Amino acid sequence: MSDSIFQEFIKKAPMMKEKWEVVQLFEEERQKFQEELRSYEQEIEQARAVLKKLRAEVMETKESLKDLQKRQKDKEQEMQQLKEELLSHRVKRDLLVLEKDKEFLQEDSHEPLPQPVSLVEIYLKDRSVAKARPAKRFFGEQLYRKYRVLLRENHMLKDKLFKLDLENSTLKVELRDIKTKDFLSENGYVEE
Repeated sequence: MSDSIFQEFIKKAPMMKEKWEVVQLFEEERQKFQEELRSYEQEIEQARAVLKKLRAEVMETKESLKDLQKRQKDKEQEMQQLKEELLSHRVKRDLLVLEKDKEFLQEDSHEPLPQPVSLVEIYLKDRSVAKARPAKRFFGEQLYRKYRVLLRENHMLKDKLFKLDLENSTLKVELRDIKTKDFLSENGYVEE
């Protein structure tokens, strides 16, 4: 900018006869410089105000993010506690059912052991009835019904046991993931 003033001065120097013309030339340039300087200062002040506002927004956003992360962690802990309570209630309920079934089976176990049928009635062609010993061990119909009921209950209990094992495995995996996440966050490998 100062070079342009001097170049302009060199161009106009032959036409200038008075000192005040030289002073006026430099004074005009000084005023232009002052106006540009004020303009730059205003722009800088505006940029500073915008920057200050943006910094305040960033800080506010960081604080709200921390609050949200804390709330999320609290909710995850609550969910984990609810899952554990639900699991304990299911286990208690299943144990009560098993206890009732056990009591029922123990009551039945006081009966003497069933004996195979020793004689069966056979209807002959002449419509007479004869008694014979069975070739295979044969039990009465009531015992077969009881066996089918117990077999069905056994399958149901195995299914429940399988579901509980599956749920237990799922909870172990979730617990491992939570422990890993906590370990990583404590050691600074993951930002919270």
